[in-house]
Amino acid sequence: MNLVDLTHSIRHNSPVFPGDEPTQLVQVRSIENDGFTNFRLTSEMHVGTHLDGPFHKISDSPLVSDLPLDRFTGIGVLIDVRGENQIAFRESYRTLIPEKSIILFYSGLSDRFGEKEYFLTYPDLTEELAGFLVEQRVKMVGLDWCSPDHHPYPIHEILLGNNILILENLTNLHQLLNIPNFEVFAFPLKIEADSSLVRVVARLIEC
Repeated sequence: MNLVDLTHSIRHNSPVFPGDEPTQLVQVRSIENDGFTNFRLTSEMHVGTHLDGPFHKISDSPLVSDLPLDRFTGIGVLIDVRGENQIAFRESYRTLIPEKSIILFYSGLSDRFGEKEYFLTYPDLTEELAGFLVEQRVKMVGLDWCSPDHHPYPIHEILLGNNILILENLTNLHQLLNIPNFEVFAFPLKIEADSSLVRVVARLIEC
C-alpha cells in the first residue's frame, strides 16, 4: 500500500501563527524514575497540520467531535499553484475538480514552515474560486501554507459556512505530482472543539 504522509510533526515549540500560544511538549515521566514514559502536550488547535471545523468561524456550528466520519476522507485532487500570488478560478477546474472531492493546493511554501515570513506572506484564494468549490460541494480544501486568506478571513467564512473543512500547513505535496489517482485521509481527534490537530495521509491508487 503506497501511503504519503502530508503532516508536519508536532514537537516542543512547534511554529505557531502570530499571537497563538507556544506549543509545549515535555516528557513528564521516565522509565528510569517512574517505570514508564509519559509526555504532556499543551497546544492550541491551530498548530502545525490541522483541520479547521465550521465552528472556528461560524456560530451554532457542530464541534469537530460531532462531524460525520465520511467528511474526513475522499478522492483527492492536487492543484499546482507554485509561484502564484493569488489563487484564482480557472475554467479547467470545471473538469479537474469533481463533486465531493478533497482539493489540495500545492505552493511549495511548506519548505519555509517555521520561518517568520511563512505566516505573513502567502497567497489567498479568491472569492470566485471559493464559490466554485462550494458549487462542487467539495469536502475539504487543503493547503501547504498557513491560511486560505488574510484578515478579516472572508474565504474561511465562505468555505466553513458551506461545510467545507480546511486543512492548513500540509507538507510533502510534491510527492503527489503526476499521481493521477489518490485518496486523502484526514481524521482529527474526536475532540469537543472548533478545530483539531490532524494526521493527513494520501493513499496512492494503482489503476
